[in-house]
Amino acid sequence: MSSSPVLNDDQWLKLLEYIAETYNEVTLSRGFTYFKQQRVATLSISEARVVQARVEESEDYSVTLHLDKLRASQCTCPVQTSCKHLAAVWMELADRLGYPASQIMNAKLHLKRASSISSSESALMQLPKMDVTGWQQFLDNYTSSVKPTYDQGNYVDLLRHQLQNFKKIFIPFSDTDRIFFDMYQELFILRKIKAQYAQGSVNYYTSSTLYRNYDEFHNWLKQKPAIINLSNSGERMEQTLNYLNQQMAGESGHSYQDYGVYTVLWKYWIAPDSEADHFVSKELDIIEKMINDKPSPSLSAAKAFLYLQQSKSREAWEALEANGSFKEAPAKLFIPFLNHLYDTQNWEELVFWLRRSSTFFNTKRTKELDAYTEYWKKAIQHFPQAEEHMWQVLEELLPHSFRVIEELLYEQGKWKPWLEMQILQGHDPLYHRIRVLQPIEKETPKLLLPYYHQAVDHYVSLKNRHDYKSAVRLLKRLEKVYKKMKQTEQWENFFSGFMERHSRLRALQEELRKGKLLG
Repeated sequence: MSSSPVLNDDQWLKLLEYIAETYNEVTLSRGFTYFKQQRVATLSISEARVVQARVEESEDYSVTLHLDKLRASQCTCPVQTSCKHLAAVWMELADRLGYPASQIMNAKLHLKRASSISSSESALMQLPKMDVTGWQQFLDNYTSSVKPTYDQGNYVDLLRHQLQNFKKIFIPFSDTDRIFFDMYQELFILRKIKAQYAQGSVNYYTSSTLYRNYDEFHNWLKQKPAIINLSNSGERMEQTLNYLNQQMAGESGHSYQDYGVYTVLWKYWIAPDSEADHFVSKELDIIEKMINDKPSPSLSAAKAFLYLQQSKSREAWEALEANGSFKEAPAKLFIPFLNHLYDTQNWEELVFWLRRSSTFFNTKRTKELDAYTEYWKKAIQHFPQAEEHMWQVLEELLPHSFRVIEELLYEQGKWKPWLEMQILQGHDPLYHRIRVLQPIEKETPKLLLPYYHQAVDHYVSLKNRHDYKSAVRLLKRLEKVYKKMKQTEQWENFFSGFMERHSRLRALQEELRKGKLLG
C-alpha cells in the first residue's frame, strides 16, 4: 500500500461535506452507537483506496467505501446507501486514521464552526490595517457567542478563553501594534463588564469584578511602557486617547474609572516620552471642545490633569472647580494629582492641593485617607513649614482622622499627646504590646507614670482576682520604670502607701506575693 496518507485534511473536509449532505442526524446517531459498540468487526483498505468492512448485527452486513468516489459507497443491507452500517464504518475508519469520529456524527456543526474559524482567521489578517474602532468592532463580533452570565467573574473568564485563540494564529502585527492590540483586548473586557453594570443587573459580584479588572489593567499598563516610542506609535496613541475620551464622556456620576486608566496611561506611556508636550497641547484642545458639547466630570478631571502636566497647578484646580458637581467628587479623584505633584517634587503646590482637597477626605478611614496622610508626611520632609497646616487639617477631619493623628504622634515621638489619646480612649499599658511603650520608657519614662498609676488604681477598684493579677503585672512594670528613672526611693514610698491603702484586700496580697512584690 502507498506510504501517502489514506486521507489528508482537504479530503477529510470533503468527506464531512459528503456526510453532511447525504446522511440525516438519526442515521448518524445510530451509526455512532454501532461504532461505540464495536460492531465493525473487520476493516481493510486496498491499494485502489477501497475500504471493505463487516458490521455485525442480527445478520452481518458487508460495507464497501470508495474513498475517491464517495457516492459509490454501499452496504448489503436493505437500505444499501446512507445507512447506519455505512455511518459506523466511516466513523471506524476516521478513528483508525486519527480523525475524531464525533466529527462524522456532527458533520454539519463541525463544518459550520470550521467555516466560522476560517472567516475569523481571514479577518484576523486584516487587523494590522484597522484603526482601534475596527478592533473593537472585530472583538464584538469575535466574542458574540459568549453570553453574559450572572457571575461576572465567569463571564470575564469566558471572554478571555475566547480571546486566547489569537495566540494560536500568527497575525502580522508590528511589535508596537501587538502591544496596543493586547491593550484593546483589556479595554474591550472592561467595556463589556461596564455594559452589564449600566443595565442595572448589578450586585456585589458585578461591582467587585469591575473594580478588580480595572486594578489589574492599571498594573498591566504600568508594566508595558518601556517598549512604546511615541515617534513610531503616535497615531495609535492618538486613537487610544480618543477612545478613552469617548469612554470618559459616557461615564455617569463620579465613578472616574476610565479617567483612572487615562491618568495611568499618561504617567507611564506618554509623560516620559519627548513627544509628550505635543500630545498635551493637542489633547487639551480636543477635551475642551468635548466639554463644551457635553460637560462630564471625568473630562473635567482629565482637563485638570493635563494642566498639571504643563505645571499649571492652580489652573488645574480651577478646571476641577469649574465642573458643576465638583463638590460631590470622591477622594480617589485627587490621588493622581497629588501623586504627580509628589513625583515632580513640587512641594509648595502639593501642600496647596492637600489643603484645598482636605474636605473630600473627610470620610471613614479608607486607603485614600491613608494615602492623603502619606502625601502630607512626604511634603513636610521637604517643606517643614507645612506641618502646622497638616495638624490643623487633621483636626478638622476629626473624628475620621483620629487613628491617623494617633499614628502620626507616635511616629514623630510626640509621647505626651499620644498618651493623652490613649487615656481618652480608655486604654492602659496592658492594651499595648510591650515594644510599643519601650521607646517612651527609653526617652521620657516620666510620662508613663500617670498612665501606669491610673491603670493600677482602675484594676484594683474592680476587686476580683483576675484584675488583681493585671494590677500586679502593671506594678512590676511600673517598678522598672522608676528604676529606669533612678528613683527607687520614690517607688518604695509609693508602694508602701499602696500596701497600706489596700492591706485588707487579701486576694490582692496573695497576688502580690505570687508576683514576688511581697516577701
